Amino acid sequence: MLDLAVYREGQSGQRVFMDFNRNPLPVPGDLAFGLDRLDADVSTYLHKAGAVQPRPIDRLRYMNPLANELYRRYKVDIATEPLEVAVNNQHMNGGIAVDGWGRASVGGVYAVGEAAGTQRMTRPGGAALNAGQVFGTRVGEHIAASGMADAPATTDVVPALKDAVARIKKVVHPDSPMTARGLRDEIQAPMSDSAGILCTGVGRAEAQPHARALNAKFRSHGIAPTRTAETARVLQWQQMATASEAVLTALDYYISHDGGSRDAREICDPSGSAAPLWNSGSLRADRFCIENPRHQQVQIAARLQGDEIGVASRPVCSFDEAAKPFFEKDWPAWLTGTTVDRATAES
Repeated sequence: MLDLAVYREGQSGQRVFMDFNRNPLPVPGDLAFGLDRLDADVSTYLHKAGAVQPRPIDRLRYMNPLANELYRRYKVDIATEPLEVAVNNQHMNGGIAVDGWGRASVGGVYAVGEAAGTQRMTRPGGAALNAGQVFGTRVGEHIAASGMADAPATTDVVPALKDAVARIKKVVHPDSPMTARGLRDEIQAPMSDSAGILCTGVGRAEAQPHARALNAKFRSHGIAPTRTAETARVLQWQQMATASEAVLTALDYYISHDGGSRDAREICDPSGSAAPLWNSGSLRADRFCIENPRHQQVQIAARLQGDEIGVASRPVCSFDEAAKPFFEKDWPAWLTGTTVDRATAES
């Protein structure tokens, strides 16, 4: 409900601030805020953390004393002034498709942590850190075992470099009417409006074609940097535009296959079977479709094929939690390095 309230205020052009220097005010007719009146799980968490100080700023200082310094770097002192907040799409629970060794479909390219598509919707908080640690180790082991870290290139790399430079020049075009600075809102706004916490039919119908047309303009006209040092930023926004089209195309595919609301995203539909609840009833204007259980076992993959984004689904990897390693069988393979798959990663 907090996300929805903040989101609605932002959509209407309003700004929302969080004040750490006072506790929340009570709704009309309610008692004043008190730690003893919180839900049991919240109260237990704060007491275990030792965060039972009178004000939010004091509790934050106790649990995370570096938070104040972080915001001061951005010229905001939360000990004396409110902090502006908005609903942010932190991650999409997706990423680059990799195998068990962190390999992407491009030879020699690996992805770990939140950059890799190894996160599932129900993952616990902090799992991305563990994934980065585990796959970081596995990537190092695979590179060492495959010899790629020591073996010099045996092929002529000049043609590949020339091709890469030609691709960059095609994107970075000084005479283009489009600039990186002007494209930020054009890329971000449709994503926030159509692929954020609320996904409406009208928004989705407009956002995906808009992203496709925008990428077509990039391919035809390129993007003009305002200065030479902005070349990297131009390439970054070109990649962001491609990622935007991929996400919107995958989302459209998911919903068209009877996909319902899941994680932090509501698929809004006037005929939906559910609606957000608040203290005065349900918000019928925000009715949404509930999740289809079968989609919990399916992964959606998007791939750039020429100038088009292709989308397909496949079963998620299964894992036998009852299976246990057998030391005498597995240890020799580990010692000899035969556990490392040196074959080309699945494309």
